[in-house]
Amino acid sequence: MRILAKVCLLIGLYYFTYFLYSSLQNTIPALGDSWDYHIPISQSILNGSFINPQNFKLPQWYYPGSSEAINSVFILLKIPLTLSNLFAITVLFFALLKLGAVFKLSKYFNIIFALSFVTLNGILRWANAVGIDLWVAVFYVTTLIFLEKPKNELKYFALLGFFLGMLVGSKYSAVLLLLPLFIVYAKTLFKNINLKKLIAFLIPFSIFGLFWYIRNYLATGNPFYPLPIFGFKGIEIFQELRVWNVALLYPKAFFDAGFAEYKIWLFALPFALIWIVNRVYEKQKLTWHLDKIFILGLLNFLIFLFLPSSKDPWIMVSSFRYSYPTFILLILGVFLVAQNNKREEIIGYITIAGMIMVTSMSYHPKLILFYLPLAIVIYNFLDQQK
Repeated sequence: MRILAKVCLLIGLYYFTYFLYSSLQNTIPALGDSWDYHIPISQSILNGSFINPQNFKLPQWYYPGSSEAINSVFILLKIPLTLSNLFAITVLFFALLKLGAVFKLSKYFNIIFALSFVTLNGILRWANAVGIDLWVAVFYVTTLIFLEKPKNELKYFALLGFFLGMLVGSKYSAVLLLLPLFIVYAKTLFKNINLKKLIAFLIPFSIFGLFWYIRNYLATGNPFYPLPIFGFKGIEIFQELRVWNVALLYPKAFFDAGFAEYKIWLFALPFALIWIVNRVYEKQKLTWHLDKIFILGLLNFLIFLFLPSSKDPWIMVSSFRYSYPTFILLILGVFLVAQNNKREEIIGYITIAGMIMVTSMSYHPKLILFYLPLAIVIYNFLDQQK
């Protein structure tokens, strides 16, 4: 397993150095969502106009901006914005390492798990773009880590409020992700709550999360503006097309889009469904530590089905970035099942097979002079750890 983890690390380090080089070679983000609303929202945070949105030029500028504030720091420090998503991927890698450790994956198998996700085509295609979906994944994972390891401390509730606030303050759809988390973890949280802890939670949650919804309600009467949902008036930007009806109308194209982004890991979805159905059918006692991962992942997938998509193939592919919280959990569940059944090696091979098939890349052979020495340093560090 150690050798497989090192091979995965070598491949992952190559991708990191490649996209780092690409970001520094071309520091101008590509046209599209980056310039349409991600960068303008970040700039509005810097100049203070985000507080009063009356002069916003596009409806999308009303979107929540907590993760856009991270891009604001890049702009303020004059760091190329093409590095922002690469930074998010790096943070996500370490967050996934922590998540795997919380769920007791072994050291080297945990490294393979984290690398299996951050080297997906659905991740790396956004490495040099500007966006917030990777940060949604980061804050979802960190929230899950905190919920899984509750503490009876004010600091714990303040940090949980911050991460949950950053989650819902980054994207409207993240609000829906709270419901499955609440269903699974409410009992644990309420057991330790009191007034002081509630206040410690609500202050950061309100500042980083609720603020954007309150602002939009005061400005437009719709906290989710421009989305026309929950009875609030807005603008239908997505022509009422959602993932579920696009999947029904264009099943082959939808499957192709999902497989392009997740490859073999797309089958973690039916695996999780069969796993849970089988355990219920055979009236087996749920092993909550594992089964709740699949349950959360499947609930997140139901939410994903109601998020925007399009019949256009490139947008259909793009919409799969909304499913990061789904497949992080489903893939983690597969790794846990494999570890429990002593099948880590085959999962390692599957991971490597998936890692070597990514989006088209240009040829830069001299990058080996950077990533190979870095790999040797990391290998030596890992070998010295207990």
